[in-house]
Amino acid sequence: MVVDTDKYDQLVAHIAYEFSRKFHMVDADDVRQELWIWFLEHPNKVKTWEELNGKQAIKLIARSLRNAAKDYCQKQKAQAVGYRVEDNYYYDRELIEALLPSVIRGDLVAPSIQDLGYITGKKVASEGGNWFAMVADIQRGFAKLDEKQMSLLYLRFGDGCDNKTFAKELDISEDAARMRVNRSLNNLINILGGTKPRRERDYTEEETNAATEPDTRDISYAGDEVSGQELD
Repeated sequence: MVVDTDKYDQLVAHIAYEFSRKFHMVDADDVRQELWIWFLEHPNKVKTWEELNGKQAIKLIARSLRNAAKDYCQKQKAQAVGYRVEDNYYYDRELIEALLPSVIRGDLVAPSIQDLGYITGKKVASEGGNWFAMVADIQRGFAKLDEKQMSLLYLRFGDGCDNKTFAKELDISEDAARMRVNRSLNNLINILGGTKPRRERDYTEEETNAATEPDTRDISYAGDEVSGQELD
């Protein structure tokens, strides 16, 4: 595949710059090079996505580029600091929701977490399951949220409100209440290091459609998933 560098140069530069700001030991030019390699390794996927409308295509490509950038930067950080990337642990939403009541109330024991298969003893960091370590991590992340988000999560998980009761307390719709909680949880996940980068494969020829349509690229559609994450 011959990559049209002019078409994606602004997007690649944007993402490389954002990650180089968060991972200070990584140079933006190195990240850019890694992102161009991603294009070369995923020609069928790029071709398929380019058939979509401009906004959808740029979102899909930007998401994959950010995964590639994060994976590369984490490897460079691990090498510079002196640990293994495999030791990184990523918190998912289900686990955070299960632990938040204990974090907020300051519980010292959590039978429900043990029932889910987690233990209180020491394990390899990347395996998770160390209840005390996870609670401590989430406590530190929770304390870094702004006051409004802390109050939202405290009301939702500390007081044990369901969405209907939570919405009534805030005098808003259930959908609006759910969205506010989702944003607060996503910010907490970002503070804890974000979601785990996904290893991507390229599409096969059978999965790739032949027709492509030109579109105008605007990197504003790509967003900025790096913002707010404490990655180093």
